[in-house]
Amino acid sequence: MTRAAAALIAGLLGAAAHAQDKAAAGRGALVFESHCVLCHGADGSGGGRAAKLYAPRPANLTVSPFADDYKERIIRQGGTAVGRSALMPRWEDQLTDEEIKDVVVYLGTLVKRKNGRAAAGR
Repeated sequence: MTRAAAALIAGLLGAAAHAQDKAAAGRGALVFESHCVLCHGADGSGGGRAAKLYAPRPANLTVSPFADDYKERIIRQGGTAVGRSALMPRWEDQLTDEEIKDVVVYLGTLVKRKNGRAAAGR
């Protein structure tokens, strides 16, 4: 295989992966809007309508330093599973594996948006 062909294939695979991430982020946004906004707010900053009812307040997801596997675990198993607030519920009985993974992809776009970078993809 020539270098040009290899580069073309790599570019196509990269574009396909980007499209998959963009689709996952879109699906994750829908799950976030229906399950997470009340506490974390529409922008993910932790200022949802119910946030003032909780101490500690919900996490600001736009500055989260945590890796995707950590985010997946806290969504799946709740805050106590990772030594965080017991007020963060476990969602593994309400959300599918795909929905949880899609939310994690979407959370990555919130961090990028906060940092002023393009929010599409990761």
